[in-house]
Amino acid sequence: MKYLARAITVAALIACFGVARAQYATDPVEPLRQAILSARWSDAEYELAQIQGRIDVDQMEILFLTGMIAVGQQQWDRAENAFRRMLDRNPNLPRVRLELARALYEQNKDPGAKHHFELALAGKLPPAAEANVLAYLERIRRRKLWALDISAGILPDSNVNTGTNQQIITIGGLPFTLSSEAREQSDVGLVIAASGWRGAKLADNWQMRGFASLLRRDYSDSRYDDMITRIGAGPRYVVGNAEFGVAPFYAERRFGNDIFNRSTGLRVDGVRQVAPRWIAESVFEVQEFTYPGQLGRNGEVFWLYSGGRFLLSPSSQIQVGLDWYFDRASDPAFRNDSLGLTLGYFKDWSWGLSTGFTTRLAAIEYDGIQPLFGEYRNDSFNTFSLSVSKRDWRVFEFIPMITVSKYESRSSIDFYSFDRTQVLFSFSRRL
Repeated sequence: MKYLARAITVAALIACFGVARAQYATDPVEPLRQAILSARWSDAEYELAQIQGRIDVDQMEILFLTGMIAVGQQQWDRAENAFRRMLDRNPNLPRVRLELARALYEQNKDPGAKHHFELALAGKLPPAAEANVLAYLERIRRRKLWALDISAGILPDSNVNTGTNQQIITIGGLPFTLSSEAREQSDVGLVIAASGWRGAKLADNWQMRGFASLLRRDYSDSRYDDMITRIGAGPRYVVGNAEFGVAPFYAERRFGNDIFNRSTGLRVDGVRQVAPRWIAESVFEVQEFTYPGQLGRNGEVFWLYSGGRFLLSPSSQIQVGLDWYFDRASDPAFRNDSLGLTLGYFKDWSWGLSTGFTTRLAAIEYDGIQPLFGEYRNDSFNTFSLSVSKRDWRVFEFIPMITVSKYESRSSIDFYSFDRTQVLFSFSRRL
């Protein structure tokens, strides 16, 4: 009986080994999974090398397991690369977005981490995972002490002077022929844009932030060169799922390399995650403008924006906003009020493509009679913008993008109506 029991035990072990061997033979990835579950990282690396390049395994799973090996060994840049490659193929994977967000967070790449954590919230996460993501977002808001966005590109522009396409206009009942310089002019320019801020902690929930921005367009005809700069600083309160700031600032615009206007102002803004998939934001600015040589345009300007973003899915979101603009110029002919509606839709696709579409529809009413034409002026000004970027093409972390923008101005006075199309070929990076 003793020998019989031993024989049965050996037979059972052989049978179990045969079943496991058959399972491994039919699923060559199983040894890799088991090595990862057991945190045997050297074995996992060996098993990964054995199946790399095989056509009988799921390459998406291999990428995921590669990323998890990297996470287990805190090789965050390697993990980032694996998870990005997965999302480039299929952006609707909330678990992968979470892992990518964590890899970025561990490398202090907070803008990217924030973006992917937010989109992951649209993936119907379990309550515990959702709470964990919101905690990560709060930590990012508290620890982030600087940010920088930079881009550069080439800008073909169909109407650099926002001129009319009409050749004849009527003034006081009489027809006048416009010179070619008064009509729309096309040109190609170079564009540089940069904006950023730097903060310093004052207390647990308080920061002092300084910020600056620059937008410059240089055309072959320097009369249409355009540059806008802004600089300011102020306190910011960061608490829970929200942050608020107040900051005085100075701004300046140069057109044709000459001062067009200057302004001093105050900005109040806030952002709050009102629900896991809803992010609300509001901005209020008041500025005192001065226009050298155009005293009638001097005066206060008030601007208020209120809106937010809704996270539709792990790969898409929408934007909705309303803005009010009040120009209190000293001359009623320049004084105007406008109301605008902004809508946006942003989507990550397969093949590493991302698209964004935004439109702003605005109605503008002027208070005074236009002296040259002897009548009141009412305009509609609509903007449409479509951008396409290739997020898996990176040159020193700069991503290529094509943005087509269409501007349509329709005025009760035909002279002020115009169309403008810009096509921007750019590279951009967010730090």
